[in-house]
Amino acid sequence: RRKMPSAEDLTANFVYCRLHGDTQLYTSGYSDRALDWWAARLKLWRKGQQRTDAKPVAAKRKSEAHDLFVYFDNDAKVHAPYDALELARRLS
Repeated sequence: RRKMPSAEDLTANFVYCRLHGDTQLYTSGYSDRALDWWAARLKLWRKGQQRTDAKPVAAKRKSEAHDLFVYFDNDAKVHAPYDALELARRLS
């Protein structure tokens, strides 16, 4: 089961995400559904926007474009490079 981000405030001009696995920390790959979920969020964050189900902590946010840095740390079973390529494909 995918863990929701604990806070989704856009307070800088970049977004940094560490993804540790879809269902098991460090060992599971990401399903198509999970990659679609992340891609939808990242596309909005890149524009400085939020989804309606976002959980920001503060009301203030930056609404300009954001750079995205996504790090896949689910490398115990070599899923990270494949998941990164699939997410990049969804974002292009």
